[in-house]
Amino acid sequence: MVRPSLIAAACALAVAASGLSSASAEPDGVRLAQRWTPLTGILPPEREVRDPGPETGSLDRAVPAAPAVSDVSDTNVQTGRRLLQAALVRVVTDGQPHGGLDVQSTVVDADLADALGLGEQRGAMVTDASSSSARGANFRTGDIIQRIGAHSVAGPNGLQQALRDTSPDDLLTVEVWRAGEGAADLKQLLVDRAEAGNVGAAASLGRLLSLGLVLGPRNPTEAAPYYLKAAEAGHLASMTRYALFAKDGVGIAKDEAVAARWFRKAADGGQEAAMTNLGGLYEAGLGVKQDYSEAALWYRRAVEKGHVFANYRLGLMYEAGRGVGKDHQEAARLLRAASDGGLSEATSWLADKYAQGRGLPKDEAEAAKLNAVAADQVRRAADRGNAVATFNLGILYRLGKGVAQSDTDAAYWVVKSLRLGDRYLIAELMRNPDVLAVADRKWLQGVLRDEGTYKGPINGAFSSDVRAAMEALANPA
Repeated sequence: MVRPSLIAAACALAVAASGLSSASAEPDGVRLAQRWTPLTGILPPEREVRDPGPETGSLDRAVPAAPAVSDVSDTNVQTGRRLLQAALVRVVTDGQPHGGLDVQSTVVDADLADALGLGEQRGAMVTDASSSSARGANFRTGDIIQRIGAHSVAGPNGLQQALRDTSPDDLLTVEVWRAGEGAADLKQLLVDRAEAGNVGAAASLGRLLSLGLVLGPRNPTEAAPYYLKAAEAGHLASMTRYALFAKDGVGIAKDEAVAARWFRKAADGGQEAAMTNLGGLYEAGLGVKQDYSEAALWYRRAVEKGHVFANYRLGLMYEAGRGVGKDHQEAARLLRAASDGGLSEATSWLADKYAQGRGLPKDEAEAAKLNAVAADQVRRAADRGNAVATFNLGILYRLGKGVAQSDTDAAYWVVKSLRLGDRYLIAELMRNPDVLAVADRKWLQGVLRDEGTYKGPINGAFSSDVRAAMEALANPA
């Protein structure tokens, strides 16, 4: 048996061939990316197939966007544009220094623009304005930055592009759109408009609340009814997100049959993330009768639409000959496509195929190269604040896979992952402790003891005391 190992792109956990299924997955981040995925050995025996569930982040709509709403028809929150004077700080992008606003921000998508009545002038939404320079310029969390000097902020890289030709210490006029006095009023405006039937507002509330952006800490329980409201109005991504909540029991009661129905509706609407998730349900027999051929069909449809994770899942089915004829060349092609798309699970699995000569010529140099690439993909996800990727990066240091072995670095990243407060990470470790070898479970107990949250035995058993110790790091008093 191959020893378990961990790795992630937007999060994946490797397990032994006789352990968990490769169908396990993650809810985070907002694009679909499996959390718990076997990266060593082939797919496990059929009776062991399980799938904790992925998440998607695309914002497909099954219905036209609702018309822009006015500031007075459905809310008492006043909105308007304000001019701020901002002294720029030093920022380096691609090795080139330029000015920056010292705020964190996210792109304003079509749903949020619709909800706020912004029309085509979207901009970037401030998600953190806690720095001294941001406070000095009077930025507020929830502000929509629409213009910097003479430059409009448009497109996914609009803020960066508007600042690229500036210099540190430049004093620029920044035009922002603001709801009331900031985040609390922005939330009230979105709630008012969601209740008035604005689909974009409901979808945006679900997304922001589930991610913990602008409106407060992550709150899936509060997010779920807004996802459902948007889903019932035909919003495809909200259908998928609500289905993921139902599948994993996040924010609502666990109900895999409900999840399957919403995945099917979104998949029938053409959303590739839902197609992949539906394929996962058929592969694992969750909420539907297990059917490998049906799983492969949905994976293939998602592959045809360019969905990276579907390439990975279908590649594993070709490797194992499940639902399709066994074909190592096709498996390698699909895995390579997923790896090139940035999915660390696929990169690591491909590395193992080269290391073991499994369906490919044995090539340890190529395996080592791919393991390093996979580790870099995990690190990128960890740098974006993904808790499971951060945990998995710690395990990579523990194992020395793709990085230099270091228990010190391993402990740092594992503790950091728990401090991010992701309840799903802790729940998965408690539900599936065998994703870690006994020695690694003992090591983790030792790490928790060193942090002062665990006083139980170092025996590798994940008891309620271990859960409490992890939760104490996730939710410090």
